[in-house]
Amino acid sequence: MVKTDLTGTNGVSQSLLHSQSEVKIARKQQAIKLLSATGSNRRDSLSISNSARSFSRESIAALIDKSANVSASELSYYFANYNNPSAILDAINFGENVSCGYNPNFKEYGVISFDYNGSSQVVPNYAVPKINASSLSGIRAVNNSLVLNNKSYYSWTTSSGSRYTWTVNNGKIGWAASESLLAENTNQKGTNYKWEMRKAGNILTNLAQGKDLWGYSREDVLSTCEKVGITPGFFSIDAGAGKHSYILQESGSVINVDAEIKNLNKINWIEIGYKEGDTFSVYGNEYAIDSSGHINVSADDTFTSTEIIYPSR
Repeated sequence: MVKTDLTGTNGVSQSLLHSQSEVKIARKQQAIKLLSATGSNRRDSLSISNSARSFSRESIAALIDKSANVSASELSYYFANYNNPSAILDAINFGENVSCGYNPNFKEYGVISFDYNGSSQVVPNYAVPKINASSLSGIRAVNNSLVLNNKSYYSWTTSSGSRYTWTVNNGKIGWAASESLLAENTNQKGTNYKWEMRKAGNILTNLAQGKDLWGYSREDVLSTCEKVGITPGFFSIDAGAGKHSYILQESGSVINVDAEIKNLNKINWIEIGYKEGDTFSVYGNEYAIDSSGHINVSADDTFTSTEIIYPSR
């Protein structure tokens, strides 16, 4: 039997005797009540509710360990940053191998997992802070140059006018994992606008990492670019994975300027029938073939045209 001293709401203290099994059941019931609690104070922006804090870390660990098969060591980061919601958010949103495991009917029993300093860590779903997207800057290009701070948070407004928290992480742009992983499942019709944001995030990510856009319609590409202030013509994007330059055509087709320049510089033009001194007009600038058979175009040059004009042979 276990003796427990309890203090009621009236301030009167009393002792109870109960078995170990009763203790276990009581703790589980208390955890269930806490984790299923609702109300405006349950998930404050960048904070964890007071009701959540009233339940001990050890009891939460015991519950998580039982229902999500998580060891105490995997909760070490959560315990160490129990009062630092920003650190918890950054670990989830900018970490490695981030994933979420839970029963969709009982989300609060689950955890978000990630790697931290070579070890697997988890944070209980109920303890993941939510960011107020309205307080964040939007994703917007200036003069067709989209520059986003790496490891940063931005807001994204859907076609419905709802705002969501997005992150930028080494060229990966999209809905923050701390929120998207806990969102309800949806479908391609755009329920909760998850599918809409996924397409936009993937398009921007590919551009920010210098990848092609195969598989995405020109309409979606044009719409996404327009949404962030990119208009037809030359544009560039830098989101933590280096600067990448492109040409957006009126049709929605995108030309990878960096790839085009690399290819032009790589070719030995004399070997394919041109001669030294022949001049190419590349995006408004002229470049002559040198004695080695190459031209030398720099991505840092200022371009005034979207055309490449080859010399006659």
